[in-house]
Amino acid sequence: MKKIHFISAIVLTLFYSKTLSAQDSLPTLKRKTVSIEEMIGDQRQVSQLFVNSVFTEKTKAGLLSISAYAADYKDSLSNNEFQNVSLLYHPLFKGISVNSGTSFTSIEGLKNFVGLQYMLQKKSLSIVLISSYFYTRSHKVSNLAIVEYKPAFNENWAFYSRIQGHYNQNVEKGTHFRSYVYSRFGLTYKYFSFGLAHNYDCYGATKHTKNNYGIFLKLML
Repeated sequence: MKKIHFISAIVLTLFYSKTLSAQDSLPTLKRKTVSIEEMIGDQRQVSQLFVNSVFTEKTKAGLLSISAYAADYKDSLSNNEFQNVSLLYHPLFKGISVNSGTSFTSIEGLKNFVGLQYMLQKKSLSIVLISSYFYTRSHKVSNLAIVEYKPAFNENWAFYSRIQGHYNQNVEKGTHFRSYVYSRFGLTYKYFSFGLAHNYDCYGATKHTKNNYGIFLKLML
């Protein structure tokens, strides 16, 4: 039995040493940017997950995914919403990238799109601009903008603000399809942001609107 344990220890040591040497030869990966936000409003509750992961520092190509969930406080599934945008992007020059991906909503289901985007990542400022053309089923043009500004007071505390806007136009009918403007104002402590929140949502050709006021808590991973 002791001999078996000794042989097993040697095999494990060789395995881990090879694994570590293989890891040293892999390309360096940039750390993922992941944020989870929860908003508690006077009309409904909203959650948002944001993921931006660069595959390699050399190519700077990556994956961007934004998911949002909204549910009111009544027991009515028809008032609940889900939307996700997931895309792969490849930089062209100076923050501008070409992308391709899919969008899924609880209203329209799955759709494909291609487009361009611009990303700027600074210590206190980040900008994401995405223009997309949906070419499956009904043809639509979509624009998304996320501007986040958080100047620091000291090493732990910072002011936090974000404006997130989206506009989706039905090209075939020439009518408004979906738009929103979300605003956040508060403070950041290390990896947490919290404060006041407002969501303005607009739906369909008639531009039916919903306003939601409340508070938010955001965690950066």
